[in-house]
Amino acid sequence: MKYIVLDLNFLKQLVQEGEGLKIEFKKKAADPVKIMKEVVAFANNYGGYLIVGVADDGRIDGFTDIEGEKYVLEEAIKTRISKKIDYQIHIVQVSHIRQVVVFEIDPYHNKPVFLLYNLKRKVGKAYIRVADKSVQMSKLIRRILKGRSKDIDYVFQYGELERMVLKLLDENDFITLNQLMKHGDLSEEEASDVLVNLCLSNILKEVPQDLEDRFKINPKSKLDWKF
Repeated sequence: MKYIVLDLNFLKQLVQEGEGLKIEFKKKAADPVKIMKEVVAFANNYGGYLIVGVADDGRIDGFTDIEGEKYVLEEAIKTRISKKIDYQIHIVQVSHIRQVVVFEIDPYHNKPVFLLYNLKRKVGKAYIRVADKSVQMSKLIRRILKGRSKDIDYVFQYGELERMVLKLLDENDFITLNQLMKHGDLSEEEASDVLVNLCLSNILKEVPQDLEDRFKINPKSKLDWKF
């Protein structure tokens, strides 16, 4: 692992942005397994910065001995994450005796990545970053991310179910899996399949949520339809 020394201005810039889609503060590494939820969520999305030594309110405390914090987190990344992710470590000097450690997590190409809670059975949960929170990923979102990882060009097929979904979205800002099942009298498998295919064809954009995922028209979609 390559350690990079960065100046205090870099850290202050991140702290000033506040916690969000790509930034998480931790005062200390008291529970490294719990902190891995943030690491996994960053890897499953766009990457991000895990900043250890900064309080939730943005107060930069740092540590007089950064090695212990760094060590337990590196060990957790090595043992508790289902795949070998790429990351960089930045050591930031905040005073003549105190330092902050910043883990810069790269987005992982072969999603999803899981946090392993049971090491013997390799059982875990997948998380994804949503705004300033790391939420557990649904089975439906996992299917979409796994499909994208295959790097296949998916072709949009305009059938009865697809037309129904687009008509619903013409009348609503978003839809959910349960709404689609109820509206179309569809099984969970049928509704899931059409949502996955529309997302992989870049017609829809998934919006992961803590309770129930939402699906919207992808603003980058070039599809034009009228009802």
